[in-house]
Amino acid sequence: MSPIPEDCPSVARVDPFIGCEPADLPPPEGIAATWWCAKPPIGNTHPGASLPFGMVSAGAYSGAYISGYGRYGLSLDGGPPPRIFEELGAEGIAHFQQSGTGRIRMYYNYLLTTPLGEEGMDGRHLRRSLVNERAWPGYYAGRFEESGVDFELAAMARGVRHRYRFPAGRTPQVVVDVSSGGLRIEGMEVYPQGAELHIEDDGSVRGTVVMEGIPVSFRCRCAGARAFLWEDLEILDGERRYDLTLEKQKFRPEFGFGFTGGEGGAIELVFGFSLRSDERAVEGMDGAPSRPTMEPSGEDFETVVRKGTERWERALGRIEVEGGSEAQRQVFTTALYHSLLKPADFRDENPFTARPGPFFLDLSTLWDLYKTHLPLVTSLWPERAVEFVEFLCEVAEREGGFPVSYLMDNVPDRFTKQATGLCHAILEDARMRGVETDWDRVLSLLWMTSQSGKGRRSRFAEYSRTHCVDPLSHTLDIAYAHFCMARMARSVGHQLIHDRATALSVHWVEAFDEKTGLLRQDSTYYEGENWNYSFRLLHDMQARIDLAGGSSKFVGLLDKFFGFLEPRHGERVFRFEGLNNEPDMEAPFAYLYAGRHDRTARVVRRVMDGCFAPGRGGLPGNDDSGGLSSWFVWNAIGLFPVCAQPVMLIGSPIFDRAVIHLPGGDFEVVARGNSRQAIYVREARLNGEVIDRAWLKINEFQEGGKLELEMSEEPGDFAVRNLPPSFPA
Repeated sequence: MSPIPEDCPSVARVDPFIGCEPADLPPPEGIAATWWCAKPPIGNTHPGASLPFGMVSAGAYSGAYISGYGRYGLSLDGGPPPRIFEELGAEGIAHFQQSGTGRIRMYYNYLLTTPLGEEGMDGRHLRRSLVNERAWPGYYAGRFEESGVDFELAAMARGVRHRYRFPAGRTPQVVVDVSSGGLRIEGMEVYPQGAELHIEDDGSVRGTVVMEGIPVSFRCRCAGARAFLWEDLEILDGERRYDLTLEKQKFRPEFGFGFTGGEGGAIELVFGFSLRSDERAVEGMDGAPSRPTMEPSGEDFETVVRKGTERWERALGRIEVEGGSEAQRQVFTTALYHSLLKPADFRDENPFTARPGPFFLDLSTLWDLYKTHLPLVTSLWPERAVEFVEFLCEVAEREGGFPVSYLMDNVPDRFTKQATGLCHAILEDARMRGVETDWDRVLSLLWMTSQSGKGRRSRFAEYSRTHCVDPLSHTLDIAYAHFCMARMARSVGHQLIHDRATALSVHWVEAFDEKTGLLRQDSTYYEGENWNYSFRLLHDMQARIDLAGGSSKFVGLLDKFFGFLEPRHGERVFRFEGLNNEPDMEAPFAYLYAGRHDRTARVVRRVMDGCFAPGRGGLPGNDDSGGLSSWFVWNAIGLFPVCAQPVMLIGSPIFDRAVIHLPGGDFEVVARGNSRQAIYVREARLNGEVIDRAWLKINEFQEGGKLELEMSEEPGDFAVRNLPPSFPA
């Protein structure tokens, strides 16, 4: 198997297996012992090969929930996930996987590729023990134990390379199941809606399979081997074309292609993919359409591995850290790696239009990503954010509304119960962070899709009429969306939208019970309770605190929520979810608006110390496409973004020094006297000047600078008076 290049230290520190198994974390202590789990405590990650924001991933496939990798079945509550396979095994290698999500009804895992054992075609669905696994960003390898076949995978921009080594004396044979998709769990499998395969004169195979309404075109080459087609258990000798006709679909046959032969007991496959055309799939193999023989481009397997590893090293090098333990550095770098897997960049691959341009998929959990993940990507790669903004606008123009998720299917408007109006915050956050585009056009689309077209039948219209919608968390979403539109309108000089949006931004108060200072209980809450949604960072936090009865009472509510205070007799309190789930992921920073940075420090340090760890069980819950991991990235360096607000909050870093390489200049965070006990900030300096505040202006961060924090084991009066800004109407 290939070695990690010595000049890629960040890549070497990543452990792609973190989060693949149920949580195996330190026993909860102190306040953490009172936190609860709304969802199964497992990261649902996988170790497959992919590039940063890669279009394609490839990994071992057992058919387990949720990425196709592993041993576990469907689980939706806070208990441990059920084990459906006793041993870690795999049927083969599948392509396109989700990253750390929950049940999203889209599981991909297309073109299942299986090196056959002595059983031949009869062994296509045998689940063989998976051993000798090894992975780093862009590369994944292992062995199918019973068949004795070693495999290696290397990711490319729009394709994947496979390498298989067979036992001595056995003729290499690999089959690709084009009919396979989804999971090996009832109700989660997928069958094609159409397909066609062709063996070309040069021996490569091209084809298109329609899955979930999306045409996935591919080209596959295997030098030195003979291609064949098959259906069910029969090899179709002499056939060079296969069509999944409407008549055949009634019987749901298994079908695909394969290769046999090869030199020295080894065989290599090169896949290229496209959602648009066979020609682009050819390009995905690093070949060229003008090269009729489909010969390789001159890059061998090791060169592809090297290029992918170097690409990951550059991406992971955007943030450098010093200090902390080796385990913390590994967890941090892996968290950054998980944060850069999604969204998947399918540029020029939009299957709904012939126009070239940005196109992204696997926005599976946008309600999590908008808080931490997308601000991270936008800060580090504003050029990618420009493309993301254009993509969202294209979706809105084509579908009549902005998405709350976007997957590889033809069904918009999924998951409307989770959240709404998310793109309003995402787009305003991008504008605020300096992304350059036609913001007047963006604003017009936001306003139009909120008030007309689909907007007339949406919760936005209901909110405009009644100022309150159910679930009440959506009332907060829509009020915040109007705040975002008002800010954008002010920046582009659109007075009418500014005034109307501002007037509608204040009705978040309708969702709260003034008697309790919390969200009303007469509502449904997704994967949480009213307490978990009650401490979101709203645009007017001062008014929110006043509604609770002032700072003292607001802190009292937070203290009950995080476990610092016990409830009164008969009082029912739903505690912090400890990042097992993300509705309350920003809640620790609500303390800052009441002058209690010390409380924020205690909570975020307890989360980082107790809810993240090395090893397969190192995550407290679903990673949600990097939403959870990016929370750790921000907090480990001592900062936290407030999406769509021009502030960066200061927390309690675990590293002595962190350097974030931003386009506007490096931003450095130095924590002097830092330790597991010294979690409190005694004094802060920004560019050499003392600042008695636990927040930065967005330009103070974006333009680069140096934040120095003097740490202490005892809380002091840091940031008690100079509170983060509120943005009243």
